Amino acid sequence: MTPAALAKHLFATYEQYKLHYLTPATCKHEPILLELLELVSRSKKRLSMQELGTSLEGRSINLITAGRGSKHVLLWSQMHGDEPTATLALMDMINFLVHHQEEKWVNEMLSDISIYCIPMLNPDGAERVERRTAAGIDMNRDAIALVTPEARILRDAHRRLKPVFGFNLHDQELSSVGNSKEVTAIALLAPALDENHTKPIGRLRAMRVGALLARTLDHFAEGHLATYDDTFEPRAFGDSMQLWGTSTILIESGHWPNDRDKHFIRKLNFVAILSALRSIANGSYQDVDLDYYTNLKPNAKWMFDILIKDIVLDHGNGWSHSADIGLTIDPLLNKNSPSVVVTIKDLGDLRTYAGLENIGGSKRRISSSELRVGASRPFHELLDRLQMYHPHS
Repeated sequence: MTPAALAKHLFATYEQYKLHYLTPATCKHEPILLELLELVSRSKKRLSMQELGTSLEGRSINLITAGRGSKHVLLWSQMHGDEPTATLALMDMINFLVHHQEEKWVNEMLSDISIYCIPMLNPDGAERVERRTAAGIDMNRDAIALVTPEARILRDAHRRLKPVFGFNLHDQELSSVGNSKEVTAIALLAPALDENHTKPIGRLRAMRVGALLARTLDHFAEGHLATYDDTFEPRAFGDSMQLWGTSTILIESGHWPNDRDKHFIRKLNFVAILSALRSIANGSYQDVDLDYYTNLKPNAKWMFDILIKDIVLDHGNGWSHSADIGLTIDPLLNKNSPSVVVTIKDLGDLRTYAGLENIGGSKRRISSSELRVGASRPFHELLDRLQMYHPHS
């Protein structure tokens, strides 16, 4: 089966392996741990689980192992506690492996590689739906100092496992593909290992896997793939692992229209990770033209979560003019909110921007005193003021 055919098959059958009860809202330590225990118990000893250590607040950080090959691949997710998309995709992938261990291509893959997966590296942050660890430290800036127990666990796992490839899995901010009005669904990066952005063989291998992913995902999200910022950051784990000799690929989960829980992005992760693992096992990533990676446009910021077009802005002195409202949905403001809270990011002529959701303003009038850039309010209150209806408010 060609890489493209495999990816299309995985995409078409994904719903069979998706663990539907696991969502961004339920992606916490206990549900993930209980599901991992269940999956390992059903794997007939083909999968194993090991506790690598505990977080600052005592929650276990666990490693799932599958395969028996000499090439070691390490995947880690949710080092930022508010970035659950890839964790959910990894759980779906593990469920797939439990069901398909005997399938020919899966068996061959697991003969050639050993998969080591840390689905949730920052369980304390996941519990709070916060980026940083319980100590308030961004562990992705702790690869050198190693002051957090979570960072030490990842570094120790790397030293012990000596992975040839690594997958650094994150969620990213809302972004556009270059200067287009297309939202970035997935951003890829083979991180730099020095300020000169040199390309030794290890980084080139990572770039080739990135090229395979770009070519593969283009079947499902054409025009919605980008590259992540490649500024060298020596304190970050992706850059450090590249320097330590592990060919490292960053996958940043982006966004998709009308999909606030990122179901489609989760599905793309599932397809991407399994496709990449198989290509590493059989070496097929080496046949992919690097142009698929190097020609990707970089992330840019020409997107709003919601764009309300063509309202009429009134000022008390008689001035009025048409305008657009660019709104963002801040996860922190919405963490415990019963209704969607939006922040006014920009106001005026926003014709060069796009929205994940676009709403026609129908020339509804509103006082400029009610729209202050930087102010936050429940979305339904803004819609009420504009006398507009929206099903997701």
